[in-house]
Parts: sequence; C-alpha cells; structure tokens
Amino acid sequence: MTEGDLAGTRRVAILGAGPIGMEAALYGACLGHDVTVYERGELGAAVQSWGQVAMFSPWRRNTSALGRQRLAAAVSEAALLESPDQCPTGEQYLRHYLLPLSQDPLLRGKVQTQTSVISVGKAGLRKGEQIGQAARALTPFRLLLEDQAGERTALADVVLDCSGTYGQPNHIGVGGVPAPGERWLRERLIRHLPDVLGRERSRFAKRRVLLVGAGLSAATTICALSQLVVAAPGTEVVWAVRKPVAQPYSPIEGDVLPARAALHREANRIAALGAVSAGAERPSLRYLPGMAVDAIGAEGHRLRVRLIAQGSAGEAVADPSVAVVEELFDEVIGLTGYGPDRDLYRELQVHECYASLGPMKLAATLLGASKDCMAQPAPGPETLRNPEPNFYILGSKSYGRNSSFLLEIGINQIKIAYQVICKDSDLDLYANL
Repeated sequence: MTEGDLAGTRRVAILGAGPIGMEAALYGACLGHDVTVYERGELGAAVQSWGQVAMFSPWRRNTSALGRQRLAAAVSEAALLESPDQCPTGEQYLRHYLLPLSQDPLLRGKVQTQTSVISVGKAGLRKGEQIGQAARALTPFRLLLEDQAGERTALADVVLDCSGTYGQPNHIGVGGVPAPGERWLRERLIRHLPDVLGRERSRFAKRRVLLVGAGLSAATTICALSQLVVAAPGTEVVWAVRKPVAQPYSPIEGDVLPARAALHREANRIAALGAVSAGAERPSLRYLPGMAVDAIGAEGHRLRVRLIAQGSAGEAVADPSVAVVEELFDEVIGLTGYGPDRDLYRELQVHECYASLGPMKLAATLLGASKDCMAQPAPGPETLRNPEPNFYILGSKSYGRNSSFLLEIGINQIKIAYQVICKDSDLDLYANL
C-alpha cells in the first residue's frame, strides 16, 4: 500500500493561507478533492506585513497558469494580466491575486482564518508505530485546531504543510543561540521587514537604530534607513553584520533579476560609506562587519546591546579591547532569517536535514546547489516524499533555513505533490493554459 492508495475524493488539509497554500487549495479543488485551508491569522498576513516592498520577480513568476485562468474575468486582476513582467509589491500581489483567488467559487468557504493548527498526528498511531506499513498509509490524520471558540479536532486523508517560516525568526545572538535578554525582550525587537519610510516612519526617525543581519530583508531595510538618515537629521543607524566582510553582498554574475542586482549594489555602497564614517565621533550611519549580538538589556525606553567581534569562521576575536561595542538604541531590528516550526509535526515520521531543518530528500538535492534562487534544481517526486505517507511539506518551509526559495518553485512543487497523491505522473493542470 502506498501514498496514492486512498481511493476517490480525498480530504486535503492545507496548513497556511499564504501564496503556496492558496495555490495548493485551488489545484486540489480543481481536481475535485475536499480541501480545507487553515490559517492562524488573516489570509496572506505575511505578505501584507511587507506590502510596501516590491518583489524581485515579476507577476508571471509569482502566479500559476491555473490561478491566472480562474481570475481572468476579474477586474481586479487587470494589473497582473496587462503587466506580466512587472514586479508587484506585496500589497499589489495580495490585492490583485491572493484575495481574489480566495473568492473563487471553488475555494469560497474553504479557508478558515484565525484558526491555528496546534499539532498533526495519525489518528490512533504514535510516531514510532506501523513504520512502513499499509495501516499507517490508510490511517487518517488527526489535527488539533484552535480558534476563537476554543479547541477542536479535524480529520484529513492528506496534509500539505504550506505554513512557511515567516512566523519563526532565527535568534540574533552569537551562533544563533539567544543572547542573554533576547527572549525576555522579544516583544521589543523588530523581527520582520519594517515599513521604515511609510507607516512606521515615526518609530525610526530621529532615533538610534541597530540593524542586525545581511540577507535581502536587511539590504532592503538598510536602504530605507539610509534614506531616512538624510530626510530626518538626527536619525542614527548602526548596521551590524556577522561576517567580517567589506561588502556584505556578492554580486550574482548575469543576475536575471535586475531589482535584486540593484539592491545588492546599493547596500554595498551604503556599507562602504558606513565603514568610512564608523570612526567619526557621532556618525549618522555606521557599518560594523564581523560583529554579533552578545547581550541585550532594557534601560528605560531604550535597549542596551553588546556586540562582540567574530572571526571569519565565527569564532570570537581574542582582544576584547577592540572586539566589544556596547551602546544604547531606541530600536533593534533583527533580520537574521527564519526557520520552520517543526513542533507541528513532532508525532509524524518526518526525515529532517540536520543543517537546514527541511525534509531530507529535498535538502540533499539543494546541498551544494547555487545559492542563486533562480538556479535551484527542479524537485522530483521523490524529493517531496516523507517517510510519513500522505504528508508533504511545500513552499518556503520545504527549504527549512535555506533562503533561496521562490514562489515559482513552490507552484511546481504543488503539481508534483498532486501527481504523487493521485498516482498520475502525467497530471498537470498548468499545462497548455
């Protein structure tokens, strides 16, 4: 007995109403399955949180042929249809695609928002029981849910975990271990991409801000903060990066995403200016490479942060006289990446990569692959299988802590997952649309 041996219409539980969750729901509904989407917040909440930011990739790479076909008659989709090569903002993507998609007749009433999935297991079976046996494949999943009315359970034949990673930021302390004080002050730390020049401007203008991180979110944020330094004199910014490098971003040769290449260049330019000004008595912007957060404490309305120097391999620098920076800040922005919530499936048989925390088979294909998200290997059916029958991790969560995920990768994962579920290697609802 295999994953595809469940006959007829299946009850498909989809965790997360983000881009991949909604695409997976549409695909399953078009196949006639009984899909239910569970979302702990509002639909597309993560996208809304960075709504002011433009994507690096265009409409056509962030939407599926099936979704575009279903929305073709909608007035709200005009921007998508007329400008397929335009890079939308998060807000545009939500307004013109995700929200209209949720109103498709096939999905209406299928999305349960404000409903958290607390845990997923097999009904009547523990994690270590019926390993590799037909009985486990035929046993439905039991989901513990929590909504405004309290806790309840639901059953499903197939579970697609599309819950993403955005809700689980990595710690900002040395080596990814929480810095002393970090856990207690987590409500005062900013862990997601802020709208520096828009609705949150007053939070940063004319204040002292520490930015920690060197990913694309950090690059986007430092570019905005550097503009604020000019527009609002008195604003002071310190940018701390763990690796001791003069340029935090290595250009991708022949980058096919012009917006990403431009962001890399601008962030490197700001880093160079910040390094030059670091020795000034009171610089408005400093770049501190090779520094990591060692401790955080509260002093009234401000935060005292101690940074210690890191060597090229991550080790602490020996000379404390030149290796410690301790200062007060009004705001601390920690953009150090995100990771999967593994507690959700702790009772399921999931084989995880020890490094990325993503599913092992997929993680193995990504090992040694280009860090350029545009050059990732296409997933095959085996890469999406887990030891747990009928359970699939799709979307950014399937990459674990690997940040090179693109929405178009997740859309392709959906097609492959349903091929496995339906035991039809030729099944492709995206073809010829």
